[in-house]
Amino acid sequence: MDGRDGRVVESAFDLPPQFPAVERRRAGMAEGDWRRAGRALVSGFENHSVIVDDPGGAARLRQVGQAVSDTFGLFADMMLSRHDAIGAELCAACDLIALRSEPLHFEASLMAPGLACILLRGVALPIEDDTAVQIVLSWREVLNRAATARLRRDLTMALRVSPRISSGFDPFSSNFAPKSRKPPA
Repeated sequence: MDGRDGRVVESAFDLPPQFPAVERRRAGMAEGDWRRAGRALVSGFENHSVIVDDPGGAARLRQVGQAVSDTFGLFADMMLSRHDAIGAELCAACDLIALRSEPLHFEASLMAPGLACILLRGVALPIEDDTAVQIVLSWREVLNRAATARLRRDLTMALRVSPRISSGFDPFSSNFAPKSRKPPA
């Protein structure tokens, strides 16, 4: 409203254009398949998913994909623990699904053994009349800050030892960029 005569004033800008996009993330593809399947178990994600029975209660793993098992040490017939990182994240997703039966996207950072951090992304999908949840996961393992600093220091020292590299050379500076070659004319 402009305040003088009670008229509603339209905004002077346009919204950005909407472009059709293909969903490429595993969680987005799983949710799309779940919606098309009428809220049923989605196939094609078995290796990267878990199925949790009694999501608002005991949270027992009925099925665990091989990649999830190898990475996180989860297995079928295991009860999820709220005392470890991955268990706490999956339990939290199940608790929210029990309260509201809609897909739930989530992200988490988990400290892995050693010098790594796992960046986790997933979607929890209610299935079987809300008595179970299928959670489809994807993750990346990255170095933590201490490991990154150590790697940088070790690489810098190794490159300085090389007789072809000058002593003032910093491979991590923004000035270090490969010279582009011009294509033959």
